[in-house]
Amino acid sequence: MRVPLRKALEDFLKQQGLTLDDVLDAMDETKEGAIESLQKRVHLTERDLKFIERYLSARDINLLVLALQVFYLSYPGGLYRGLLITPTREEVIGPDGKVTREGLLKVMRALGIRPKGLPIKTF
Repeated sequence: MRVPLRKALEDFLKQQGLTLDDVLDAMDETKEGAIESLQKRVHLTERDLKFIERYLSARDINLLVLALQVFYLSYPGGLYRGLLITPTREEVIGPDGKVTREGLLKVMRALGIRPKGLPIKTF
């Protein structure tokens, strides 16, 4: 059985007694800090970084960092409560243990993150 990433995140936060706003409010409020945190987890080119800085909000970036850390980097099994998270860990994480560019795009789609004013295909 599978569980969409967004649903797994909502359930995870509910189990912790938190809301998404609670967590995002506690994370780095500056876009620069959020990008730095994302950069530690994802293979990004300079072009990717400029795109992210221009078209994603700090909250969007922090949401990505949260989902990547909780479901793909901290839990190497790729399961949440016995269910396979989609997109799968194999679709998101590269052989070196970092998130691939393609994996990041899949996570963005799964979370409903859209670049402000642009189709996601542009990224």
